[in-house]
Amino acid sequence: MGAAQTGVSTDFFILTILLMVNALVATALLLAARSLGQPLVARLLAAAFGCNVVMYIVDVLYIAMFRDSLAMFCLLNVLATLGTMFAAAAMRVRVGLPPKLWIYAAAQVLTLALTLYFWVIDPNKGARGAIVPLMASAMIIWGTLAMWRPGRKLLLGERPMIVTSLAMVTTESIGGIALALRGREPDAFLENVYMFVVFIGLPAMTVALGMFALYLLASDLADKLRRTAETDSLTGAPNRRAIEATGRRVITESATTGRPLCAALCDLDQFKYINDRFGHALGDEVLCSISLLFERHGAKPLHGRYGGEEFLLFFPNRTLIEVHDEVENLRRDVMAIAIAGLPIQITASFGLTQLTPIDTLATLIKRADQALYASKQAGRNRTTIAEPAAARPRQEFASSRA
Repeated sequence: MGAAQTGVSTDFFILTILLMVNALVATALLLAARSLGQPLVARLLAAAFGCNVVMYIVDVLYIAMFRDSLAMFCLLNVLATLGTMFAAAAMRVRVGLPPKLWIYAAAQVLTLALTLYFWVIDPNKGARGAIVPLMASAMIIWGTLAMWRPGRKLLLGERPMIVTSLAMVTTESIGGIALALRGREPDAFLENVYMFVVFIGLPAMTVALGMFALYLLASDLADKLRRTAETDSLTGAPNRRAIEATGRRVITESATTGRPLCAALCDLDQFKYINDRFGHALGDEVLCSISLLFERHGAKPLHGRYGGEEFLLFFPNRTLIEVHDEVENLRRDVMAIAIAGLPIQITASFGLTQLTPIDTLATLIKRADQALYASKQAGRNRTTIAEPAAARPRQEFASSRA
């Protein structure tokens, strides 16, 4: 009798800890939904931990009053797997993948079918106890693979979440395997393994998952704010701050590797006339079309809106001769842009130069700007190259025009 009471007391103690931890995490995630961004993801994660709270309450009732109730046991298993399904759905929604509800429905049907089989048809306490931890592991893996899949770059906040999720899978799997091996007859060693997993592993992993879920939402917000701070609100291209940061990076890479780097400044011709004569709405559309052209062009320049109607472009690992042909292609493609309601042809002038060992970002852009000025002075709609002499900072301009 005393041993039985001790077992019940231990179960209640473990369940109380797990219930409190999940309730706190669910509350924190509901608050995060109002302040950290990605409210749907935060609510789904809160629902996952909230399901666990309900499950542990039902588990207490099951232990205290309904130990022989098949209906209560089925309800427990449904709630236990539902929580991990909400978590998996949150991970998929967060990265833009469909939740695929039919998979969760099929998992629930399988859970119930196995529960009924090992309760009614082939009574096996260990096997039916193993259903939930093994199914939960499968759901956690399903959600984790949404982030950790080939071709997708991991964000900083995702790494600890993936590691913790895999640790949770390991914990749940060990517990499930221990129960499955236990089978119909009690086994002291396997019982101790399972109790260790439940007593130590589950609370620790639950706390860790909650903490890193909040960290992930916070890092998502920080990443969104960073992108907003570095993105031109009109064109969606990198803004001046971002393209200058890119410039410093590629200059460092060029100096380290010894590979060539070219830079070009592009300025739309007669842009003030377009705004004044045809309106700022059409002018904005022109800027967006130019940015989209640079983004999709085969030359794949690293580009950003430098200011007004100017764009700064970098061409890593290509020589001045190679880039000159690419910039000329860009210039001709600008001329081919057609904007509804704009009856005049769009043209652009370019200033092009190549990095030298003594260049900084400022001197590189200054030389490209001088070449751009030469293009404007020579009649616009052309590309001018600025080639710095080795011995003295003198520009030699060569122009071309279609």
